[in-house]
Amino acid sequence: MLKLLIVDDEPIILAGLEHLIRGERSAFTDIERASDAFEALDLLDTFRPDLIITDIQMPAMDGLAFIHEAQQKGAKRFVILSGYDHFDYARQALRLQVNDYLLKPIQKKELSEILNRLTLEIMEERKEMPKPADAPSSPEQETSVPIRKFQAYVRTHFMRDIALDEVAEHLNLHPNYFCTVLKKETGMTFLQYLHTVRIENAKELLANPDPLTMEQIAKSVGFESPRHFYKVFKQFTGQTPGAYKQLVIGETTPEP
Repeated sequence: MLKLLIVDDEPIILAGLEHLIRGERSAFTDIERASDAFEALDLLDTFRPDLIITDIQMPAMDGLAFIHEAQQKGAKRFVILSGYDHFDYARQALRLQVNDYLLKPIQKKELSEILNRLTLEIMEERKEMPKPADAPSSPEQETSVPIRKFQAYVRTHFMRDIALDEVAEHLNLHPNYFCTVLKKETGMTFLQYLHTVRIENAKELLANPDPLTMEQIAKSVGFESPRHFYKVFKQFTGQTPGAYKQLVIGETTPEP
């Protein structure tokens, strides 16, 4: 989960932008709001956002001055909001190493693209951060809560058609962000993990002496056809389902 701070002196912008971001199911799920730069700077004493979205024209302290002060407190990533496409503001923002610039009224597609890009940047940066040498670790500790929920969901629903968007919605995450975290923590893509669970369950059925046909086994573990099941099983195990069954129980089963 990523943290976001929104700074704007217009309450309708604050509420609307938060609503828009939550509706996008982005990785930014811990969201704080501030109605001016001073309130935002106070928040930074206890809240460490991964990204700050700030209006550029605010009373008392404008957005550029706020960004400079926020950088002194350790804030790194900023997107600025403006009602005008003002070149001087954009030039000063570049000097402050602002990440992006949004014009009001905010376009949903443009906002989504910026959040997705910055999410990937943040995740890549975290991946490169060294872990403490003396920190104890275990598979449970190294797997985040969303990924454990995903694994449990797949173990429960692997026998039916599961789509990436469905899983991401279940986890309340953006699909791109979910795929990035899954790959980082498990080394697998969504489809690879789903196939792994299906093949492991298929192995159990193949090892059972009950007279199930290949079509019955394929359907019971979520494959739409015996031919697809055969192809994926061989890809993951190096042998056909029939060869595996013969190996474990000495029984030959017709294959597609």
